[in-house]
Parts: sequence; C-alpha cells; structure tokens
Amino acid sequence: MKRYATTALSVLAIGLSTPAMAAFDGSEPLICATLEVHACEVEGACWEEHVESVDAPQFLRVSVQEKKVSGIRPSGAKVDANIDLINHASKRMFLQGVAGDRSWSVVIDETSGHMSGTVSDDQDAYIIFGACTPR
Repeated sequence: MKRYATTALSVLAIGLSTPAMAAFDGSEPLICATLEVHACEVEGACWEEHVESVDAPQFLRVSVQEKKVSGIRPSGAKVDANIDLINHASKRMFLQGVAGDRSWSVVIDETSGHMSGTVSDDQDAYIIFGACTPR
C-alpha cells in the first residue's frame, strides 16, 4: 500500500509541476521585463545604465511560434526583431538574432523565467537581466 501511495504522489507532483515548467519553454508567448542593464565598451569598461538612457524597451513580447521579439522603446520607436535561432539545453531556452547592425542573444531559464541577454556590435555591448512570464 505504501508503494502505491508513493507512486500516486510522484505522479501527482509531476502532473502539477509540468505546466509551470512548460510555460517558459517557448510553447506559449512570453512577456519579459528588463530589470537591469549594463553597458560595456570595447576597452573593457562597464557600468550600470537605466532603460531610458539606452532607449531599451522595459517590456518585450517574445513569440517563439512566430519567431518574433517586439516592444516599444522609451523614445516610442518600435522593436520588431526576428528570432533566427532557437535552441533548448539544460532546461534553458536560447534565442538569437540580428536587428539592424547589432546581434542579440537571450537565455531564458525554462523553470523560473529568469532571463539574461546581450545586444552588441563591434564596439559596444549591453548586458540585460530580467524575468519573463507567460503572456
């Protein structure tokens, strides 16, 4: 009897945890909030910035199904980037693309929704930390 109770609890726990884990794997659209931004120059100097000062969107809409990342910058300019690469490994989702003359890369933890990303060209880089939630 004890073995059946343990098996039932295990099945119940797996069933309850699966939807929460799946929410960050790209199967549903996400809204990602920018919480920290750091700017770095080619010489190696880095410093913390504000979303407004680098004109980065506070929120990004991520649709893996549509292969799009979109948002609105503080200046009012739209961000509409294509996702060129999607990969999953070690319970993380990796997204990459090119927008204008810059490349970008985002990693989203598929269990927590924590996010980090970079936007860079040959002279500057921005490191972004944030969090995502299902849209």
